[in-house]
Amino acid sequence: MTMDAITVEQLRVFVTIAEQGSFAAAARHLNRTQSAVTYTVQKLEGQTGVPLFDRDQYRPSLTEAGRSLLPHARKVIGDIADYRLHADRLRQGLEADLRIVVSQFVSPDLYVDVLKRFELTFPSVRLDLATITVQSTAALDQGQADLSLMPEFFPMGNSYVRRHCGVSKIIVVAAAVHPLVQVAVPLTNDIMSRHMQIMLVSREASSLKQNHAQHADNCWRVDDLETKRRLILGGVGWGSMPDHLVAGALRDGTMAVLEPAEWDGSDRLPQLPIVAAHRRDRPPGPAGQWLFEEFSRGGEPIE
Repeated sequence: MTMDAITVEQLRVFVTIAEQGSFAAAARHLNRTQSAVTYTVQKLEGQTGVPLFDRDQYRPSLTEAGRSLLPHARKVIGDIADYRLHADRLRQGLEADLRIVVSQFVSPDLYVDVLKRFELTFPSVRLDLATITVQSTAALDQGQADLSLMPEFFPMGNSYVRRHCGVSKIIVVAAAVHPLVQVAVPLTNDIMSRHMQIMLVSREASSLKQNHAQHADNCWRVDDLETKRRLILGGVGWGSMPDHLVAGALRDGTMAVLEPAEWDGSDRLPQLPIVAAHRRDRPPGPAGQWLFEEFSRGGEPIE
Protein backbone atom coordinates (compact mmCIF):
# COMPACT_ATOMS: atom_id res chain seq x y z
CA MET A 1 0.00 0.00 0.00
CA THR A 2 1.07 3.60 -0.60
CA MET A 3 0.27 6.86 1.12
CA ASP A 4 -1.66 7.93 -1.99
CA ALA A 5 -4.53 5.76 -0.77
CA ILE A 6 -4.82 7.43 2.65
CA THR A 7 -8.36 8.70 3.26
CA VAL A 8 -9.79 11.52 5.32
CA GLU A 9 -11.76 8.96 7.32
CA GLN A 10 -8.53 7.21 8.35
CA LEU A 11 -7.06 10.52 9.50
CA ARG A 12 -10.24 11.31 11.41
CA VAL A 13 -9.99 7.97 13.26
CA PHE A 14 -6.31 8.65 14.03
CA VAL A 15 -7.10 12.10 15.46
CA THR A 16 -10.11 10.82 17.43
CA ILE A 17 -8.08 8.07 19.13
CA ALA A 18 -5.44 10.62 20.11
CA GLU A 19 -8.07 12.99 21.47
CA GLN A 20 -10.24 10.36 23.24
CA GLY A 21 -7.29 8.48 24.74
CA SER A 22 -8.25 4.93 23.74
CA PHE A 23 -9.54 2.82 20.88
CA ALA A 24 -12.71 1.99 22.82
CA ALA A 25 -13.49 5.65 23.57
CA ALA A 26 -12.81 6.59 19.95
CA ALA A 27 -15.17 3.83 18.76
CA ARG A 28 -17.94 5.16 21.01
CA HIS A 29 -17.32 8.72 19.84
CA LEU A 30 -17.43 7.70 16.18
CA ASN A 31 -20.32 5.29 16.71
CA ARG A 32 -18.28 2.43 15.27
CA THR A 33 -17.12 -0.93 16.56
CA GLN A 34 -13.73 -1.08 18.26
CA SER A 35 -12.54 -3.68 15.75
CA ALA A 36 -13.38 -1.30 12.88
CA VAL A 37 -11.43 1.51 14.55
CA THR A 38 -8.47 -0.80 15.20
CA TYR A 39 -8.47 -2.03 11.59
CA THR A 40 -8.67 1.53 10.23
CA VAL A 41 -5.69 2.77 12.21
CA GLN A 42 -3.65 -0.36 11.46
CA LYS A 43 -4.28 0.18 7.77
CA LEU A 44 -3.22 3.83 8.12
CA GLU A 45 -0.02 2.78 9.90
CA GLY A 46 0.72 0.33 7.10
CA GLN A 47 0.24 3.01 4.46
CA THR A 48 2.25 5.56 6.43
CA GLY A 49 5.11 3.14 7.06
CA VAL A 50 5.51 3.93 10.76
CA PRO A 51 3.54 3.02 13.90
CA LEU A 52 1.37 5.86 15.17
CA PHE A 53 0.49 4.35 18.56
CA ASP A 54 2.43 2.41 21.18
CA ARG A 55 0.12 -0.38 22.32
CA ASP A 56 2.41 -1.90 24.98
CA GLN A 57 0.62 -0.07 27.80
CA TYR A 58 -2.95 -0.36 29.05
CA ARG A 59 -3.86 2.76 27.12
CA PRO A 60 -2.38 3.42 23.66
CA SER A 61 -0.02 6.37 23.51
CA LEU A 62 1.29 8.24 20.53
CA THR A 63 4.69 7.27 19.21
CA GLU A 64 7.16 9.98 18.30
CA ALA A 65 6.00 9.64 14.67
CA GLY A 66 2.37 9.83 15.80
CA ARG A 67 2.99 13.05 17.73
CA SER A 68 4.75 14.53 14.73
CA LEU A 69 2.03 13.57 12.24
CA LEU A 70 -1.00 14.43 14.40
CA PRO A 71 -1.04 18.20 13.65
CA HIS A 72 -0.73 17.44 9.93
CA ALA A 73 -3.70 15.09 10.13
CA ARG A 74 -5.72 17.77 11.91
CA LYS A 75 -4.79 20.31 9.25
CA VAL A 76 -5.88 18.00 6.41
CA ILE A 77 -9.23 17.41 8.12
CA GLY A 78 -9.69 21.15 8.64
CA ASP A 79 -8.74 21.93 5.04
CA ILE A 80 -11.25 19.38 3.74
CA ALA A 81 -13.97 20.90 5.94
CA ASP A 82 -13.10 24.37 4.62
CA TYR A 83 -13.17 23.04 1.05
CA ARG A 84 -16.63 21.58 1.53
CA LEU A 85 -17.92 24.76 3.19
CA HIS A 86 -16.52 26.92 0.39
CA ALA A 87 -17.99 24.64 -2.29
CA ASP A 88 -21.40 24.69 -0.58
CA ARG A 89 -21.36 28.47 -0.43
CA LEU A 90 -20.36 28.76 -4.07
CA ARG A 91 -23.31 26.54 -4.98
CA GLN A 92 -25.50 28.93 -2.99
CA GLY A 93 -24.18 31.89 -4.99
CA LEU A 94 -21.58 33.15 -2.51
CA GLU A 95 -18.89 35.26 -4.13
CA ALA A 96 -15.35 33.91 -4.33
CA ASP A 97 -14.05 37.46 -3.89
CA LEU A 98 -15.40 40.93 -3.23
CA ARG A 99 -13.97 44.24 -4.44
CA ILE A 100 -14.51 47.45 -2.46
CA VAL A 101 -13.36 51.01 -3.05
CA VAL A 102 -13.16 53.36 -0.05
CA SER A 103 -12.67 57.11 -0.18
CA GLN A 104 -10.02 58.77 1.98
CA PHE A 105 -12.87 60.92 3.31
CA VAL A 106 -14.30 57.86 5.05
CA SER A 107 -13.11 57.33 8.61
CA PRO A 108 -11.85 53.80 9.33
CA ASP A 109 -14.23 53.85 12.30
CA LEU A 110 -17.03 53.33 9.78
CA TYR A 111 -15.69 50.14 8.27
CA VAL A 112 -12.86 48.40 10.18
CA ASP A 113 -15.08 46.68 12.75
CA VAL A 114 -17.52 45.69 9.99
CA LEU A 115 -14.69 44.09 8.02
CA LYS A 116 -13.58 42.17 11.12
CA ARG A 117 -17.09 40.69 11.42
CA PHE A 118 -17.12 40.03 7.68
CA GLU A 119 -13.96 37.93 7.92
CA LEU A 120 -15.52 35.83 10.68
CA THR A 121 -18.81 35.44 8.82
CA PHE A 122 -17.39 34.79 5.35
CA PRO A 123 -13.86 33.40 5.87
CA SER A 124 -13.73 31.94 2.36
CA VAL A 125 -14.41 35.24 0.57
CA ARG A 126 -11.29 37.13 -0.51
CA LEU A 127 -11.49 40.89 -0.06
CA ASP A 128 -9.84 43.41 -2.37
CA LEU A 129 -9.93 46.93 -0.91
CA ALA A 130 -8.77 49.91 -2.97
CA THR A 131 -8.57 53.57 -1.98
CA ILE A 132 -9.96 56.52 -3.93
CA THR A 133 -9.66 60.16 -2.94
CA VAL A 134 -13.11 61.63 -3.33
CA GLN A 135 -16.41 60.66 -4.96
CA SER A 136 -15.87 58.49 -8.00
CA THR A 137 -18.23 55.94 -9.52
CA ALA A 138 -15.75 54.86 -12.19
CA ALA A 139 -14.76 51.61 -10.47
CA LEU A 140 -18.43 50.63 -10.05
CA ASP A 141 -19.30 51.62 -13.62
CA GLN A 142 -16.36 49.75 -15.14
CA GLY A 143 -17.02 46.56 -13.16
CA GLN A 144 -13.81 46.95 -11.14
CA ALA A 145 -15.62 47.20 -7.79
CA ASP A 146 -18.72 45.64 -6.27
CA LEU A 147 -19.24 48.17 -3.47
CA SER A 148 -18.10 51.68 -2.69
CA LEU A 149 -17.88 53.82 0.45
CA MET A 150 -17.56 57.49 -0.42
CA PRO A 151 -18.89 60.99 0.22
CA GLU A 152 -21.80 62.03 -1.97
CA PHE A 153 -20.72 65.53 -2.96
CA PHE A 154 -23.15 65.48 -5.86
CA PRO A 155 -26.24 63.29 -6.51
CA MET A 156 -25.19 59.96 -8.00
CA GLY A 157 -28.44 59.26 -9.80
CA ASN A 158 -30.73 56.25 -10.06
CA SER A 159 -28.09 53.92 -11.53
CA TYR A 160 -26.90 53.22 -7.99
CA VAL A 161 -28.40 51.77 -4.84
CA ARG A 162 -27.17 53.94 -1.96
CA ARG A 163 -27.59 54.14 1.77
CA HIS A 164 -26.33 56.65 4.27
CA CYS A 165 -23.72 55.19 6.61
CA GLY A 166 -22.22 58.21 8.33
CA VAL A 167 -20.68 61.64 7.85
CA SER A 168 -17.23 63.06 7.29
CA LYS A 169 -16.71 66.17 9.41
CA ILE A 170 -14.59 68.79 7.67
CA ILE A 171 -12.41 71.18 9.64
CA VAL A 172 -9.90 73.84 8.60
CA VAL A 173 -6.37 73.40 9.94
CA ALA A 174 -2.87 74.76 9.77
CA ALA A 175 0.45 73.88 11.32
CA ALA A 176 0.71 75.11 14.90
CA VAL A 177 3.45 77.57 13.83
CA HIS A 178 1.40 79.04 10.95
CA PRO A 179 0.72 82.80 11.22
CA LEU A 180 -3.05 82.31 10.92
CA VAL A 181 -3.07 80.41 14.22
CA GLN A 182 -2.12 83.63 16.01
CA VAL A 183 -4.89 85.74 14.41
CA ALA A 184 -8.06 86.47 16.36
CA VAL A 185 -11.08 84.45 15.30
CA PRO A 186 -13.26 84.27 13.36
CA LEU A 187 -10.97 84.53 10.35
CA THR A 188 -12.38 86.59 7.49
CA ASN A 189 -11.91 85.65 3.84
CA ASP A 190 -9.74 88.72 3.41
CA ILE A 191 -7.32 87.50 6.08
CA MET A 192 -7.26 83.90 4.92
CA SER A 193 -6.80 84.83 1.27
CA ARG A 194 -3.42 86.36 2.10
CA HIS A 195 -1.98 82.96 2.93
CA MET A 196 -1.29 79.93 0.76
CA GLN A 197 -4.22 77.50 0.62
CA ILE A 198 -3.66 73.78 -0.06
CA MET A 199 -6.59 72.49 -2.10
CA LEU A 200 -7.76 69.05 -3.11
CA VAL A 201 -8.66 68.46 -6.76
CA SER A 202 -9.81 65.24 -8.34
CA ARG A 203 -8.08 63.50 -11.23
CA GLU A 204 -10.83 60.86 -11.02
CA ALA A 205 -13.26 62.21 -13.61
CA SER A 206 -15.03 65.48 -12.75
CA SER A 207 -16.29 64.58 -9.30
CA LEU A 208 -14.91 67.69 -7.59
CA LYS A 209 -15.10 71.21 -8.94
CA GLN A 210 -11.64 72.60 -9.49
CA ASN A 211 -12.45 75.80 -7.54
CA HIS A 212 -14.48 74.08 -4.82
CA ALA A 213 -13.99 75.95 -1.50
CA GLN A 214 -11.21 78.14 -2.88
CA HIS A 215 -10.59 81.06 -0.50
CA ALA A 216 -7.11 82.23 -1.51
CA ASP A 217 -5.77 83.56 -4.79
CA ASN A 218 -2.50 81.80 -4.08
CA CYS A 219 -3.16 78.07 -3.77
CA TRP A 220 -1.51 74.75 -4.49
CA ARG A 221 -3.58 71.84 -5.78
CA VAL A 222 -3.00 68.22 -4.84
CA ASP A 223 -4.99 65.09 -5.66
CA ASP A 224 -4.38 63.14 -2.45
CA LEU A 225 -5.41 63.89 1.12
CA GLU A 226 -2.24 62.47 2.65
CA THR A 227 -0.11 64.77 0.50
CA LYS A 228 -2.35 67.66 1.50
CA ARG A 229 -2.03 66.76 5.18
CA ARG A 230 1.77 66.61 4.99
CA LEU A 231 2.00 70.00 3.24
CA ILE A 232 -0.25 71.60 5.84
CA LEU A 233 1.67 69.96 8.68
CA GLY A 234 4.91 71.21 7.15
CA GLY A 235 3.65 74.79 7.30
CA VAL A 236 3.37 75.28 3.53
CA GLY A 237 -0.24 76.44 3.78
CA TRP A 238 -3.64 75.93 5.38
CA GLY A 239 -6.58 73.86 4.20
CA SER A 240 -9.70 71.88 4.99
CA MET A 241 -9.39 68.23 5.99
CA PRO A 242 -11.60 65.38 7.24
CA ASP A 243 -11.19 65.49 11.01
CA HIS A 244 -10.13 61.83 11.33
CA LEU A 245 -7.03 62.44 9.19
CA VAL A 246 -5.67 65.20 11.42
CA ALA A 247 -6.87 64.00 14.84
CA GLY A 248 -3.39 62.81 15.82
CA ALA A 249 -1.69 66.07 14.86
CA LEU A 250 -4.31 68.07 16.77
CA ARG A 251 -3.80 65.90 19.86
CA ASP A 252 -0.03 66.31 19.86
CA GLY A 253 -0.23 70.02 19.15
CA THR A 254 1.56 70.06 15.78
CA MET A 255 -1.64 71.31 14.08
CA ALA A 256 -4.32 73.75 15.15
CA VAL A 257 -7.94 74.29 14.10
CA LEU A 258 -8.76 77.52 12.26
CA GLU A 259 -12.21 79.13 12.47
CA PRO A 260 -13.25 80.80 9.19
CA ALA A 261 -16.00 83.39 9.40
CA GLU A 262 -17.70 81.71 6.45
CA TRP A 263 -17.14 78.79 4.09
CA ASP A 264 -18.55 78.66 0.59
CA GLY A 265 -21.29 81.08 1.52
CA SER A 266 -22.21 79.27 4.74
CA ASP A 267 -21.49 80.17 8.33
CA ARG A 268 -20.45 76.61 9.08
CA LEU A 269 -18.16 73.97 7.65
CA PRO A 270 -19.71 71.02 5.81
CA GLN A 271 -20.37 67.56 7.12
CA LEU A 272 -20.22 65.34 4.06
CA PRO A 273 -22.72 62.47 3.87
CA ILE A 274 -20.97 59.11 3.46
CA VAL A 275 -22.83 56.51 1.41
CA ALA A 276 -22.45 52.82 0.70
CA ALA A 277 -23.26 52.19 -2.95
CA HIS A 278 -23.46 49.54 -5.65
CA ARG A 279 -24.68 49.48 -9.21
CA ARG A 280 -28.43 48.87 -9.43
CA ASP A 281 -27.93 46.61 -12.47
CA ARG A 282 -25.15 44.61 -10.74
CA PRO A 283 -26.40 43.76 -7.25
CA PRO A 284 -23.85 42.01 -5.02
CA GLY A 285 -24.12 38.39 -3.96
CA PRO A 286 -24.81 37.21 -0.41
CA ALA A 287 -21.47 38.37 1.04
CA GLY A 288 -21.60 41.73 -0.70
CA GLN A 289 -25.20 42.30 0.36
CA TRP A 290 -24.29 41.45 3.96
CA LEU A 291 -21.44 43.97 3.82
CA PHE A 292 -23.66 46.63 2.23
CA GLU A 293 -26.26 46.18 4.97
CA GLU A 294 -23.67 46.25 7.76
CA PHE A 295 -21.94 49.36 6.40
CA SER A 296 -25.27 51.16 6.35
CA ARG A 297 -26.86 49.63 9.45
CA GLY A 298 -29.49 52.10 10.59
CA GLY A 299 -28.98 54.24 7.47
CA GLU A 300 -31.88 55.19 5.25
CA PRO A 301 -32.04 54.17 1.57
CA ILE A 302 -31.51 57.10 -0.80
CA GLU A 303 -34.06 57.45 -3.54
